[in-house]
Amino acid sequence: MRSAWAAATLALGALAAAPRVHADTCGKPDLVDMVPPNGATAVPLNARLGAHYAAATEYLGEDVVLVHPGGGEEILAATWDSTEQFLQVTPTAPLEPNSIYEIRWPALRGLNAAAPGVGDKARFMTGVDDDGAPPTFAGVAAIAWDFTRPHDECTDDLVDRFVFDLTLGPGSDDGGTSGLTLMLFQTEGPLVGSTPTPIPARAWPEGDGASEMHVQVKLAKEAAVGEVCFAGIVRDTTGALSNSGDVEACVQTTDPPFFRGCSVAGGGTGGPSFALASFALALALALRRRSHRP
Repeated sequence: MRSAWAAATLALGALAAAPRVHADTCGKPDLVDMVPPNGATAVPLNARLGAHYAAATEYLGEDVVLVHPGGGEEILAATWDSTEQFLQVTPTAPLEPNSIYEIRWPALRGLNAAAPGVGDKARFMTGVDDDGAPPTFAGVAAIAWDFTRPHDECTDDLVDRFVFDLTLGPGSDDGGTSGLTLMLFQTEGPLVGSTPTPIPARAWPEGDGASEMHVQVKLAKEAAVGEVCFAGIVRDTTGALSNSGDVEACVQTTDPPFFRGCSVAGGGTGGPSFALASFALALALALRRRSHRP
């Protein structure tokens, strides 16, 4: 049944589109992380290379430069996913095995910022094989939550924020976990509509993927009081997705004031973009819930 769910979700995702996610517009348009990251090894020879930028960044054709093992520089044609804030390039030829490359990601401008943000570069070493199999991911395993009142960087006012600590199940890929992108979605909450709400994508946390991993998700109070659920998938450097969209973890939060947060373990069975993945998760979760009805 699970494989049937996965096939259905990907088929639906290929035909659907989700609305663009609106994010805070006053932050700096800096580069957030790179896939693969600086220092990565055993990068697949057929890997696509990408970088996530902060919210409200725009791409205006700035150069992305790949430095080959012999020192030659090549400007690669780039694609920009404004929903995911993801800049990606595909090398014009397969990468050479057991070789060191450098990729230079440009500084981009923000939608409401006069000055550009900060770019970065990554040096990585290739392996000897292509990435031929989709990644695996056990999904979001558990959630703990807390409440904070930080200063808003736009207004300098105190704002109410819920901080969710998500425990991730094991993840793996034949191209290595350094090439994985983690795509999380809020599947239940006061502001969640008919499709899951995407959380800004990020590189897979550093580690081998087998040990326990944690990531944080921060939500405004109005999006986080009551039953809140998350699900997630991972994407490898070829664009293949994990079959984990039907794994969902939930927690019941309390409207402040209160004394402390709490946690709960997840339930469930255990060139893609957020637009495709969001619809994939929506169908997977709908089918899962239907199958659990008496």
